[in-house]
Amino acid sequence: MSIIKVSTSIFSKIKTVKRALEKAQGGDQIHLAGGKYKESITILEHVTICGHVTNPVFVEGVIIIPKSGHATLENMAIYPTMQILVEGELTVKNCTFNGLLSNVILSLNSGKATFVDCTFSNANDIAIALINQSHASFIHCTFDNNEKAHLLAENSTVEIKNSEFSNARHAIWAKTQSHISTENVKIHNHSGTQIIVQSESTLTDCGSTIEHGDGNGIYATEHTLVTLTETTMQHHHLPQLWIQKSKFQLDRCFIQHGQESGLMLREFAEGTISNTLFSSHSIANIQLTMESLLHMTDCQIINCQGVGVQVREKSILNFSQTTFAANVLSQLFVTEKSICSLKDSTIKDGKQVGIFVEKEASVSVVASVITKNDNSGATVIGAELVMMESELRNNKGNGILAANQANMTIENCQFQDNSMPHIAGKEQANVAISNSEFTGGKSIFMLEDCQLNVHDSTFNNALGTQIELVGRTKATIHRSIISGGTGNAIKVLKDASLEIFESQISAHQMPQIVINDSSLIFKNSELLQGERNGFIIENNAEAFIQDSFISNHKYSQIWMDTDSTVELSATQITEGHESDFYVQNHSSLHATDCIIQNERFNYNVQAINHSKIELVRTSVENSFGEKFYSENNSLISHTFDEVNE
Repeated sequence: MSIIKVSTSIFSKIKTVKRALEKAQGGDQIHLAGGKYKESITILEHVTICGHVTNPVFVEGVIIIPKSGHATLENMAIYPTMQILVEGELTVKNCTFNGLLSNVILSLNSGKATFVDCTFSNANDIAIALINQSHASFIHCTFDNNEKAHLLAENSTVEIKNSEFSNARHAIWAKTQSHISTENVKIHNHSGTQIIVQSESTLTDCGSTIEHGDGNGIYATEHTLVTLTETTMQHHHLPQLWIQKSKFQLDRCFIQHGQESGLMLREFAEGTISNTLFSSHSIANIQLTMESLLHMTDCQIINCQGVGVQVREKSILNFSQTTFAANVLSQLFVTEKSICSLKDSTIKDGKQVGIFVEKEASVSVVASVITKNDNSGATVIGAELVMMESELRNNKGNGILAANQANMTIENCQFQDNSMPHIAGKEQANVAISNSEFTGGKSIFMLEDCQLNVHDSTFNNALGTQIELVGRTKATIHRSIISGGTGNAIKVLKDASLEIFESQISAHQMPQIVINDSSLIFKNSELLQGERNGFIIENNAEAFIQDSFISNHKYSQIWMDTDSTVELSATQITEGHESDFYVQNHSSLHATDCIIQNERFNYNVQAINHSKIELVRTSVENSFGEKFYSENNSLISHTFDEVNE
């Protein structure tokens, strides 16, 4: 190996690079002194060209490495006036490229290049362009202040490690079928999108930081694939990660502090996210739209000034073991026929609604917790919600609010200490509840033509009425227990209807069941130990009570008023503290095959003011005093053969 020295000095034997290359053999070194070289250079042999980084080399001409060429550049500061064209192989170590005098510093056309400890700056257009199956790798390199883009790749492959990109319009632009791999790279302060990935290209990153951009952090479109591991994206003016008609994977990433959204998925975008934090965005931490698909596992979605996650336009989103917390608007917003599922997840400490579902969307929640939101745990408007094995507790609004033909299915859930009714429904909402428990607060409030079906559930210790049905609402309660409330157990008002089967209601401080201008069917059930009345049937109300047991109320066990009717069949009424029947104001009660027993109050069967009580095959016993009392054109008819004690 020989060393050939080149200098523009008048004392130099070799004044041009071209002359040095003519003399060089394969493996020789050319030492290039600083200065201006007005020549075009073609490197055919495998040679090394060295210089000194403090002595800049100005090349006024084209530097070409053809397919057969292989060059190594070391320790040089290069100011090319025209781009360096690489079709063969190039290795560059510890060099500085300054593009003040050129639009493109270096182009690879089917070439290969390796850059170590290099700097690329001040190109008027692009620092490095790669086309036609080129390949380049960059290790410990710096790109700064190139005008349009630092790297532009088309049908090429780029590997970048431990490098830095700053101050251009774009850092990396991957066009058709290009493949970009980055590791521990810092990308910051670009005026447009920092990384663009287009048209069947791929981007794979591990451990990089992409921050402080005026556009997106990453924009991927047209069937690309983006894979990020331990990547940090923060402080972008537009959505930090924009995926459109493409696929992506995130693992152990941090997407935070964006001025718009953290992640935007559009037009059939599809991805998976695991162990990733989304935090502190102005509009939404995550947005899905236009039939996109996303799976998230072990993630955190927190502290957004807008919506935690927004799912729109027939998109699908699945969460597992994910936490939503402290988002200012809805923590999860699902709309426009989209579908969302949550499993083993938590939605807590929201400033408004935990889950908001509307416009024919559907959400299912399994084994999850919704707690301490400043508004409803969930709101469902014209949409569907299914909850299984979940908890809704300590929300400042409703546990769930359903409206406008919403459909809800609740199975094996627990509702506790929500400030407003655990479940509220209006405007033709349809709610089905099974094997669930309601504690504290008010359990259910439904109005305006709703449907309610409850079975195998318990309602305990409500602060106020446990279940209230208003305005043509229809409800069925089957094999359930309602006990221990400070108000009524059930109120049915304004032409609503209720059917109760095989259930037990007990220990309320106010009348246990109030039926006002509505209807009741009460079968095979128990009504026990009320602090006031058992039933109040009033204002044109109707009730049918069969095969049931009514006992131990402090006030009249059945109290009727104002044109109301009650039909009793095969029912036992016992241990009343006052009247068993108190019927007044044009009301009527008909009892067949019943047993009425009273040991505490005189006149346990009373009809007042144009009212009627008819007892057929019914035993009436009163060990305290008289059984019957009627006044003011009222009638008590008793056809049972009485047995005197």
